[in-house]
Amino acid sequence: MITAEVIMFVGGITAFIVTLHWVRKREVREKYCVPWLALAVFLLLCGSFPYTLMDIAAWANLGYVTAVLAVALTIIYFFAFSVTVSLSRQYRRNLRLTQEVALLEQRLRWLEARDER
Repeated sequence: MITAEVIMFVGGITAFIVTLHWVRKREVREKYCVPWLALAVFLLLCGSFPYTLMDIAAWANLGYVTAVLAVALTIIYFFAFSVTVSLSRQYRRNLRLTQEVALLEQRLRWLEARDER
């Protein structure tokens, strides 16, 4: 019989294997795979030890499925936020590099024009 625990366990194993596969193929950088591996490990733990999460859910007055979803969404939120920060840094870096290239091109044109005289 398929239960939520079995689905989480199989999903965790699958997520773990898929993440490692993409890292090995160099399609995903190591720093970005850590949150995905953390989520995979979390799913494995939830599937392996469901009573621990059930106890935490009862303590927080949440249903079991709600607790799993809340923790998984929290991990995904932090991952998405870290990707947003990284993209913002890349944007600023690209902007700065574009400005430097434009200044260098302007200087090159100026030097070429000076040499032609």
